[in-house]
Amino acid sequence: MIRFIRRRHAGLAIASLALWTTLGGAQPDPASIRPLRTAPTEKFTVNAGVRDWGPATIAGQTIVAGGPSGRAGLFAVDIPSGKLKWIFRPANINGSVSTPPAVAGNLVIAPFGSSNPGAVVAVSLATGKEVWRGPDPAVDAAVATHAGLAYIMSKDGSFSALEAANGREVWKLQFGKRADCVSWPIVRDGIVYVSASTGSDSYLFALDAKTGQEHWRYQGTYRYSCLRQPVVTADAIYGAANDHLYAVTRASGNELWKPIEIRRPVEGRERSVQVHALVDAGTALIGTTAGFLIAFDKSTGATRWEIAGKFGENSPSLAVAGNVLYFQGRLDPEAADSRGMLHALDLDTQKILWSFSRKTAEPNWSFGYVTPVDDGLWVDSYKALVKLQ
Repeated sequence: MIRFIRRRHAGLAIASLALWTTLGGAQPDPASIRPLRTAPTEKFTVNAGVRDWGPATIAGQTIVAGGPSGRAGLFAVDIPSGKLKWIFRPANINGSVSTPPAVAGNLVIAPFGSSNPGAVVAVSLATGKEVWRGPDPAVDAAVATHAGLAYIMSKDGSFSALEAANGREVWKLQFGKRADCVSWPIVRDGIVYVSASTGSDSYLFALDAKTGQEHWRYQGTYRYSCLRQPVVTADAIYGAANDHLYAVTRASGNELWKPIEIRRPVEGRERSVQVHALVDAGTALIGTTAGFLIAFDKSTGATRWEIAGKFGENSPSLAVAGNVLYFQGRLDPEAADSRGMLHALDLDTQKILWSFSRKTAEPNWSFGYVTPVDDGLWVDSYKALVKLQ
């Protein structure tokens, strides 16, 4: 059973907030970004004293990202110059940030310490100074913002809408006793979509962004099917869970097509496999398994094309800009190591445009999250956030 709690506060100041939507770190419409089609060089390298970076969010001329280690904190980088503007590390809680920060007006809102006692913290975009703290976020939960509200799943299984300006709670849903699904909420047209577990069952929920009222819920093939990082389009929602690919309509939550079990050769036998890091590529969805880069037709779920290779399940580095796909891995299935090689693929021809690697202190270090910008991209590497252009 879901418990619903509604709270109102006087002085709900939302009209003046300019908003960005966080979705896997890539804020502009991917189709509108001029892709990097020629072999890149490093224009900037930012070192904030941490080995690992998390997904980045673009806010005007600033790129903001955190890091998953306990003392990493949050970093703001000036996009034109590549210079570090500020570093924020919260006092008295774990400083790890493993998901994209959200931006609402002049505030950056990030979930700190998801694997430890932590809090959602809002800091000034201009200065990096703390403004407010909110609930303790669930493991790998992300913050979404919309119309003056910030949304977050907590470790106790509750999902909250907070005033973005001051962190005060507007409404809260109690799904279960703990957060068993990885929660990356996405808001579109006044509806917030979020995966959550009610205990023994998991669903994709569609909730009214202002009130938390449930519009519909969808359960996958298995009772415990948490849709990971769903892709939301004008009419549908796509996602992967366990070994299946799903598509439901936004209006009703009904299936656009029947769930598709993904099976591919593994060690000489066809087996069920998981698809990771789905990205929107126009009329197709693209994701990876350990052994394949796969494009799925949005209208049917059928495989359009696939490329065999070796792809890291934890760091596929998938992103789309215009008609170019960026991804990481080895294109030779027999290669000994799948890390440390970033590629650009023409989506019209499936031809490789370029491949890029860089020397690191620990050899063949994986790239992390890719954030495309016009004629370039930001990607993290060993102890560095790198601008390629």
